[in-house]
Amino acid sequence: MPRAPQALRAPQAVQAPQVLQAPQRPQEPRAPIRLGLCLAALAPGGLDGALRAARRVGVDVVDLPADGCFALVDPARLADPAHHGELRDRFAAAGVEVGCVSNSRDTQLVLGPHGPHTDPVFAGPAEAKHAHGLRAALGTVRLAAGLGAPLVRLMLGVPDLARWLSWWGSDVSWQDNVDAWVRAARPILDLADESGVRVVVEPHPKQVVYDRASARALLVTECGVRLCVDPANLAATGHDPVAAVRGWGADLAAVHAKDLQRWAGAEAPRGAGWTRYGPGPAIRFRALGAGELPWPAIVAALLDDDYRGVVYVEHEDALLPTEQGIVNSLTLLRTLVPAAEAPGRTW
Repeated sequence: MPRAPQALRAPQAVQAPQVLQAPQRPQEPRAPIRLGLCLAALAPGGLDGALRAARRVGVDVVDLPADGCFALVDPARLADPAHHGELRDRFAAAGVEVGCVSNSRDTQLVLGPHGPHTDPVFAGPAEAKHAHGLRAALGTVRLAAGLGAPLVRLMLGVPDLARWLSWWGSDVSWQDNVDAWVRAARPILDLADESGVRVVVEPHPKQVVYDRASARALLVTECGVRLCVDPANLAATGHDPVAAVRGWGADLAAVHAKDLQRWAGAEAPRGAGWTRYGPGPAIRFRALGAGELPWPAIVAALLDDDYRGVVYVEHEDALLPTEQGIVNSLTLLRTLVPAAEAPGRTW
């Protein structure tokens, strides 16, 4: 039987081309705790210099200070969306994330002190100083929101340090300072809530929150704040640095890392960086590993409590060049912080 002409043959089924699947790249293990950097010590190099330094030391998340004295941002444009856009572009170009925006010098004037102690920040009567501090606090919240930072760390000062002491025949107490803080912070907290930013406070001798008890007193008001704990600040006034980070749960939003030397001599200490945090012995802050704080135990306590935030290196070492001190601190932390989730007990 003759074959059908080519044109009349039944068409052959066309098979779809095989699609080759690209091999799946394994996901990079994520460390349970991130390491970050407070940019204040790098302010002399300007913002771009600070960001370059952060990348050189292998950090991609930072605490950005908005204080006018640091000039890393324009203090007159804290609430300006155009300024926010400019800053976002510079951080994106550097590959650095803003984890927290902070203000400690200008915002101190919300509650004071309002005497000559704070004239270098802003000189004027108490009412003018308070107004300056409040503008700075509100502006810093708006800046944090504009940069997409989840946290804004504000140090609003303290109205009366004499309430540390008991006074015969008087019922004044530190709780009066806590109540004053909540009243003064209300417009700041409301703006932060509207802006999707969380206010954090750092225990410090110049603040209403200065130890565990005062921190608990503020937290029980349910005003919505969280904590940024610096173990060195609490150890400087005699508190246990490991206990300083324990037991906060979700109230612990950030941690600062620096080391501490405490002077025990009868004479005044020699050398750079010594200061006093109240009537106790002199202290000075050092890079991690150059002081006396038990950082292995501090990091272990954070891991035990399932802390999953950022530990920010805060360089305040007067004996070391800035970048060397930062590298020393990060090197120690990198030996202590797991590079990924640990498997737990293996025997």
